Amino acid sequence: MRAARRRVIRPGNIRCIAVITAMLLASLSFRAQPHKRAEALSAVDSLVQRMRGSTGCARTRILIDTEDANAFLIASEWSDHDAAEAFFTSREFQIFRGVRILMRDEPLIVLDDVRSRITRLLRN
Repeated sequence: MRAARRRVIRPGNIRCIAVITAMLLASLSFRAQPHKRAEALSAVDSLVQRMRGSTGCARTRILIDTEDANAFLIASEWSDHDAAEAFFTSREFQIFRGVRILMRDEPLIVLDDVRSRITRLLRN
């Protein structure tokens, strides 16, 4: 991930740092079968560890839906499309696809090409 330009804006008590970047945000969503939730989480944890060690992966998080404890989202940030594609076609990811039996439905991957991000620090 490379920052092209940075500027600080101070409207009132909110400090904004706008960093112009190019990255790919990959969102992998799925629902685990309720009686297989622990096994699914174990598989997801293993996937996330491999993902974090992959070239081009800047950050990975596992999110759990507050309304459905069996619905998960793995959000990962990649330096570029090629790095993400290399991981999602790799043997490491194919292992995760092999645990399909633990899922309620097919996992879905959404790739978003992000050109800029604004980070705000809220102060009192």
